[in-house]
Amino acid sequence: MKLESKLLVSLSKRAGNVVLRRDFSELAGPTQLSEGISRLVGSGRLVRLGAGLYAKAQPDPTGRAQLLAKPVELVREVFEKLGVSVRAVELGMDFGQPVVIVDAGDQRVARKLDVAGMPVHYVKHNVRDRAFETLPLDLDAMPTKGVSRFIERFARAHGISYVRTGLDDYAEAVTRTAGDDVVLDATGKLLATLKKKNLINGRQLARLMTNHTREMKRVRSIRRLRKRGISA
Repeated sequence: MKLESKLLVSLSKRAGNVVLRRDFSELAGPTQLSEGISRLVGSGRLVRLGAGLYAKAQPDPTGRAQLLAKPVELVREVFEKLGVSVRAVELGMDFGQPVVIVDAGDQRVARKLDVAGMPVHYVKHNVRDRAFETLPLDLDAMPTKGVSRFIERFARAHGISYVRTGLDDYAEAVTRTAGDDVVLDATGKLLATLKKKNLINGRQLARLMTNHTREMKRVRSIRRLRKRGISA
């Protein structure tokens, strides 16, 4: 039996959609194995995800490989195969381009992966950010100073970054009801993302937005006084 046929038989017997190069190590020597895997990639039966990592696929009528599982599912399976526990895997955007975001908690993960043209990015955590995983139940206990930094650390503790959505309009409406008809800055947009992820509720969003806006107004007022040479 030719090596390519042996590889296909081995693939059909394996559960899941992700395979490691080492799974085929008993079928041939390193050089022959590399050639055999390359032929399967060329015929659309495998897709390379990273060094030594492949995903099962089926060729379409044009011969182009079609993955058998969604990118998020494949990335989760990759880390299961590697024995690495991750907190979350989800789709995101980076400079307008789709990416897969992996939250590996406190672990340092740097394996380069690419799924269907989408690179995998890793969320880095600081141990000190654990204290920011929950918000005060009492709205009056929400910070009134350093609000932007507080929101950033809360978001980072949950692996969240800003992506523009329709909820930005909702957050802008909140600022208008508070008498602050302003365009959302990065902090406001981050709050909208947190609301979308159900990590904060509407009342928490409104209070944090109000506290942030008031703090920014105070900062701008002090800066104007200094420019005029007036003591704050």
